[in-house]
This record gives sequence, C-alpha cells and structure tokens, in this order.
Amino acid sequence: MQIPLLCAILLIVISIPLYFGKCSNIIAGYNDLRQDDKEKINKMRLCRVLAMTLDITAIILMLVAYSIIGVNDTMILGVITLIVGTILRNVFSKNR
Repeated sequence: MQIPLLCAILLIVISIPLYFGKCSNIIAGYNDLRQDDKEKINKMRLCRVLAMTLDITAIILMLVAYSIIGVNDTMILGVITLIVGTILRNVFSKNR
C-alpha cells in the first residue's frame, strides 16, 4: 500500500508553498479569472485554505496507507473533506 503514502507526500509538498501564498496559479478557476475579479479574492486566504484541505486529505491517505482506516471510509472522508474545503474556500477567500 505504498501508493497512498506517496500521494500523501506529494500533497504535503504541494501544500507547503500554498501556505506562503505562492503557486496560486495552480488553483483551478483562480488562474482563469480576469485581473479585476482576482482583486475581489484574498489570495493569501484562498491559498491557506486550499493548503489545509490538501493536508487533511494527506492525513486521510496516510491513515489508509497504515491500514488504520479502510478504503471505503476513505471515500466517505474524501468527499466530506472536498465539500467542507469548497465551502470554506468560498466563505473565507472573499475580500471584505
């Protein structure tokens, strides 16, 4: 079961620059926005929430790699993480 562990490490590596507000061009949808629309979004908050979502997903994958949780539970936790992450990104990334 090395593939989930490798995926978890990859997600952690991707999340590190996002914590510092870098690599925002890899965020789907954000890189396609026009400049005036990008100014409405707090880039730092968006990157940090995405990084936290990636880290939570990495933790779930690590739990699978070490057989602490089952594969079926992973699917449920993954969907819940994606839904919560999407809601948090929409709420916290808006400039106020």
